[in-house]
Amino acid sequence: MNIKDGQYFQKLSELKNFSDTARHFHVSQPTITYSLKRLEDEYGVKLVDRKSYANSLTLTYSGEQLLKHIKRILREDELTKRDLSRIKEKKIKMGLPPIITNYLLPEVFDQLRDADLLNNIEPVVDGSKELLEELKQGHTDISLLGTTRLPEDAELKYKVIKIHHFKLIASSRRKFDGPIDLTDLLKEDFILTDDNSVHRQVFKRFTDRYNVMPNVIFETSDHNLLLNLIKANKGISFIVETALYHEEGIQEVKVNNLELPPFYILLIYRTNTLETPDFRKTINIFTHIYNQE
Repeated sequence: MNIKDGQYFQKLSELKNFSDTARHFHVSQPTITYSLKRLEDEYGVKLVDRKSYANSLTLTYSGEQLLKHIKRILREDELTKRDLSRIKEKKIKMGLPPIITNYLLPEVFDQLRDADLLNNIEPVVDGSKELLEELKQGHTDISLLGTTRLPEDAELKYKVIKIHHFKLIASSRRKFDGPIDLTDLLKEDFILTDDNSVHRQVFKRFTDRYNVMPNVIFETSDHNLLLNLIKANKGISFIVETALYHEEGIQEVKVNNLELPPFYILLIYRTNTLETPDFRKTINIFTHIYNQE
């Protein structure tokens, strides 16, 4: 099967119309018809049932099965092009979530510079959830990620750089007489990250579990603003300790009988990515320092 026939068939299965598929690719309708015939001849099966109206069709069971394989083949073809382009350009597109990057990069900056990698790394800045999807789609080559669950995907390889913890935090101006109870949280004003963040997801999980409905007065996607508001004693918050590195004016609020998941900081990449010398050096630099601890 050639790639073009696969592309035609995938679009034909989506549009279910020969004319519309031909228009999409700016080719003649016979081009799509002959392409389909080549696939049916190659695999010796009927792939579509033509309808008598509007030049439409449905896939046969064989067609449905072939479509599953074609989607994988076309995805691999796209990943192949992007991987080869990376090797040709000698660039490493690296996903960098802001909080984790602010924590890690100062620690490895000198090693990256000494290995002449700073100019080879092309940063892609986004949240961990978005960067994982970018990695799977081949838009990045490697990424730092934060997650509460270790990946279970045969197409991905990862290394745990660090295990951090989620914390309830308040201004250091606040006075607490020791650990508080969960019910005490109902008396507090919360300043939180927005709904898309892993912090908010974990926060919702534990408030649902313990049947606590805190008063959220402000949300932000800017963790620096959040920390500044906490330092100014405008409320309390919930964030991973990674964001608190070298931060002053903030204290942890201890809560009795509160169990929270770990926060894994990962370096992650696709299993079939060729580990070039620069790629391998990048992995070693980000993992070696923290594995010594």
